[in-house]
Amino acid sequence: MKIKPIAVLLPVLIIMVLVAGCAQAAAVSATPKTTVAAPGQNTTPVAVSTNQSLNDTKPSENATTSSQPAAKTVDEITKISDILGNPKTYGGRIVTVKGKIVSECPSGCWFTLQDGNAVIYIDLLPNNMVIPQKKGSTARVTGEIIKEGSDVYMVGSKVDF
Repeated sequence: MKIKPIAVLLPVLIIMVLVAGCAQAAAVSATPKTTVAAPGQNTTPVAVSTNQSLNDTKPSENATTSSQPAAKTVDEITKISDILGNPKTYGGRIVTVKGKIVSECPSGCWFTLQDGNAVIYIDLLPNNMVIPQKKGSTARVTGEIIKEGSDVYMVGSKVDF
């Protein structure tokens, strides 16, 4: 009896796609008040194993000029629409955003956050973090704004629900 190559390759390909999508994701238990943060911060971590803390991250060299918005502290909420409307200003900066989780990776290593009409992609995997399934919940996220070409997203280092 001959086995068709597609019958052998298809399950392997499916497993490879699933593993590549969220290679370091882990199961996380949900709690009513949850915080996910980089080590060294005074919070209750849900799932954290990171190589970099917020204190190790440097702001961009061109943090503020007279034509740019005044620098905010990490605790102040920055509007997602401000970030997307002026990505050169925010690229490389650590900011905090707040909004509703509108979509999420099944393993919890990324999600999209919406405040008003603006939506931003939040990537947690670079900091080896995951969150429980919280689609529809309000989250407050602190992280670095990344601008690569026309893409603007955030690498999250702390998530509060």
